[in-house]
Amino acid sequence: MDIIKRRFFIITLIIFSLVISANYSIASLSTSYTKAVRSFIRLQKNYRKAKYRDNWLKLKRKFLKIYKANPRGKTAPKSLYYIGRVYEELGKRSRLTSDFIKSIDYYRRLILHFPKHSWADDAQFHIANIYYKYLKDTKQAYIEFLKVSYNYPKGDMKYKAEKILKKMDEKNLKKIKKIKISSSPIISNKKITSKNKTTRLTNIRHWSSDEYTRVVLDIEDKTNYFYKLLSPDKTLQTPYRLFIDLENTTLSPKIPKETTIADGILKKVRVAQHTNKEARVVLDIESLKDYRLFSLTSPFRVVIDIYGEPKKTVSSPTQVHISKKLRKQIASQNLIEQLGLKVKTIMLDAGHGGKDPGAISHGIREKDINLKMVKILGKMLAAKGFKVLYTRTRDVFIPLEERTALANSQKADLFISIHCNAHRNPKVRGLEIYYLNLTRSKDALRVAARENAVSEKSISDLQLILTELMLNSKISESRDLAKIVKKKCLYRAKKYYPSLRDHGVKEAPFYVLMGAKMPAILIELGYITNWHDRKKLTSTKYLQEVAKGIAEGILRYKKDVENVAKFNDSYKG
Repeated sequence: MDIIKRRFFIITLIIFSLVISANYSIASLSTSYTKAVRSFIRLQKNYRKAKYRDNWLKLKRKFLKIYKANPRGKTAPKSLYYIGRVYEELGKRSRLTSDFIKSIDYYRRLILHFPKHSWADDAQFHIANIYYKYLKDTKQAYIEFLKVSYNYPKGDMKYKAEKILKKMDEKNLKKIKKIKISSSPIISNKKITSKNKTTRLTNIRHWSSDEYTRVVLDIEDKTNYFYKLLSPDKTLQTPYRLFIDLENTTLSPKIPKETTIADGILKKVRVAQHTNKEARVVLDIESLKDYRLFSLTSPFRVVIDIYGEPKKTVSSPTQVHISKKLRKQIASQNLIEQLGLKVKTIMLDAGHGGKDPGAISHGIREKDINLKMVKILGKMLAAKGFKVLYTRTRDVFIPLEERTALANSQKADLFISIHCNAHRNPKVRGLEIYYLNLTRSKDALRVAARENAVSEKSISDLQLILTELMLNSKISESRDLAKIVKKKCLYRAKKYYPSLRDHGVKEAPFYVLMGAKMPAILIELGYITNWHDRKKLTSTKYLQEVAKGIAEGILRYKKDVENVAKFNDSYKG
């Protein structure tokens, strides 16, 4: 009995000492953090010492050490914030772009790892301000300030962000007034004056998963529309309801008055002739996190993207004894999944198809080359362990909005759209890769206009509404993917085709990339209108080498994004 008592006493003593040690460690971290913050404030105020880079880097190392000591603790997000501040202060003094980029990187890490932290909106505001004030990138700054307003509506930085946005809007007012917005429908909850020409709602299409639904309203001709979201009403027992009113529009008799969807997000779609000249579409929404509306032309349609709340998974209570090493690997993999950093499923999109041949030159059709390339690439990616999905595997027409909807509903991790380019000047040739963004380049507008099957003027007007669409899109991730893939493609292809020209990575407003929830790029394999490129495009060898480059680029990107979740162990500062 005495032995049992002694053992119990020893175990109690060990547990007590461990608790004391843990509390001491937490207290020690808190003390170290407080001292580091005081050092930051002192250095900021000391003009003489603040001139020396080493003093700032020494301070950065202190915060990094605190962060690494407990990456999920209370001091972790604040330490990331202050590392961002350190590099921002360095940038102000050095005027080096690299310092500002590092600052943005650490602010983004705070937002990524601690999205609900009270300092996340401060970090987002600092990112926006760096682009605005120091990097002089007003286009990106505008998007970043919008993120403060949209993503942190209750944050204390919202007022500051909106004040700057208002200032930027006033500055660009003259430019906006020059564009005739009446020539194209706008996204608004306000009615605008429209022509008396009557059009017709001919069809309603939808695609869905448990977290995403896209609804498309097919309309015979352009028309103005407005929308309004109503919150759930417990008294009336009604869910979220999104009303879309289409002016000067009648209903096709083929459209059912009510369509039950019940996908977990959208309960049903109802249509009615609201007035003699106005058709109304009502979406009854069961689960709502966010939604977006935009219109496409040729033919005209209104696209509604609805994002539901992510499904919560309940883990099994079964206890399994696993090694510390394996437990660490599982935790790392779970973090990758939670942060959306996994790359397992790839959606390959062969541009054009069916009634849409794409570019044609000397009897060679773009749609055929795109499909051949996608099949070659798909086999390579499948052999490397990826799950490969296709928007088409035969010669069929698929609307642009359906392609990203398929990728979203199938929860693809990457979206790769394959195309061939064309130009009025037959001497123009080379490979280029695009990602979705606003653009100032006339060449990028030309390519986007051709792929979207609209005029360059329509694309120019479209940029006014793209900003909101891009708030939650993967712009920076898509840019990173495009750069890596382009580098690998050129390395592979130039071994056998040294004359292949590099047109680089570009940004443009492609319809096919709009609304994608995953990193998405569009690859132009070459110019079908140039005889050098045309010869390559009809060569299986060329397509295979470029496909190898794309596959290697995707593998490299996969490795890079997974390392983001593991940077605590590998990052050198």
